[in-house]
Amino acid sequence: MGRPREFTDENIYYGVYQSLCKKGFAQTTLTDIANEIGVSPAALIKRFSSKKGIFLAYSNFVIQLTETKFTEADQSDAPPIEALKSVYKEAVRLGNDPVSLARHTSFYLESTTDPELLERSKQRLAIIDAGTRRLLSKAVQGKFLQSCDIELVSTVLQSAISGALLIWIREAGKSLDALIDDCFRVVIGPLRIGGKEDANDD
Repeated sequence: MGRPREFTDENIYYGVYQSLCKKGFAQTTLTDIANEIGVSPAALIKRFSSKKGIFLAYSNFVIQLTETKFTEADQSDAPPIEALKSVYKEAVRLGNDPVSLARHTSFYLESTTDPELLERSKQRLAIIDAGTRRLLSKAVQGKFLQSCDIELVSTVLQSAISGALLIWIREAGKSLDALIDDCFRVVIGPLRIGGKEDANDD
């Protein structure tokens, strides 16, 4: 008999992620998640009580991970816009292909009918917005960008990237990295001062 896989939070949440990518939110069961990490469904029930319980825990994990990534970007030696772009690119690399990304995204769309899961989704989006604004402000203060409406630019940039994900899901003619480069080039490019950051955007 093979050695049992370690029953850690990291493995559990990776199992949730894999299950979402394979089946989407509505079709994922505790049995699917248990099979991904090599434990019994009863072990998950004992720890999380229900499917909703494990998805609430997964949401909290994603919130913490998102906050950590923006904190790392804040502390990075990279220029602010490049650090911001890296956060977005790293986040979308979780989707190995359009179908998997669409299925995983269903978690954020279909779970909004549950007030607790919706609240977690709002928290995650608030962290993304706050982190984006901080790095944009840092870019303005560092004379990388012209003075601008930070709130508006953050909203438009996030909207552009969200739209790029939908385009990639529908037709993967470009890589996600290239689509995100396009979003930054169109939204951020006109605000740059003297082309000081990231020649790849030119």
